[in-house]
Amino acid sequence: MSNKIPNVNASTEIVIDVPVDGVWQLLAVEFADIGKWASGVDASEGSGAPINGSTCSERACKISATGFSDTKERIVIYDKGGYLLKYTLFHGLPGFVKDAYNTWQLLPKNDTTTLVKAHTEMRATGIMGAMMKGFMTRSTQKVLVAMCEELKHYAENGEPHPNKVKAIAKYNRKKKK
Repeated sequence: MSNKIPNVNASTEIVIDVPVDGVWQLLAVEFADIGKWASGVDASEGSGAPINGSTCSERACKISATGFSDTKERIVIYDKGGYLLKYTLFHGLPGFVKDAYNTWQLLPKNDTTTLVKAHTEMRATGIMGAMMKGFMTRSTQKVLVAMCEELKHYAENGEPHPNKVKAIAKYNRKKKK
């Protein structure tokens, strides 16, 4: 067994009542703007040269969860024609996590509805990785489901999910202190 094989995996799917190009716009073209709709991200900022129509190739995310570091992510696959976005987290991971990737596949169900498939994979190593991989799998699954629900709400309603609204209020209170 290769030590490069991910040992933490989480996947989910959600149907969004928005045409595939609209969902692609929010998720991929506006890659830098995840902070507008994901409650786990207080703020985000893009950098790096655009790829195939994206606004950037990297983003920095200020993470809201206590105990987590801010992250930096880089696009690995940006396939507009196949509606496939894959990016790696290259900064802000715990030391025992050697690789982390998120993959989003969008599939048009019809002219007005999109099936979103999301998958996260990580490679946790060492004793700490062995001890934490079950917990990481469960918590990553929970976060991925929440992100999909928040993306759906934002795409369908043009406004943040109630979880994001609460996160914004909390972030603004922290900034004032």
